[in-house]
Amino acid sequence: MKKNLLALLQRAWRAIRADERGLTTLEYVIAAGIILVILAAAIVAWNTGLAQRIGELVQELLNGS
Repeated sequence: MKKNLLALLQRAWRAIRADERGLTTLEYVIAAGIILVILAAAIVAWNTGLAQRIGELVQELLNGS
């Protein structure tokens, strides 16, 4: 499954790079949207882990451990 996805992405990347027309504004907007969604998901995941860790540290302080 992972190899198939990687091969598909490589073929898509080669097709985009081989196209001499360049990217349109819409394609740039779509790419920026995808990047922003991935970035937002990463930040939310990081913040969730950070909040959990801070909660654990506060509990340790309150329990005197």
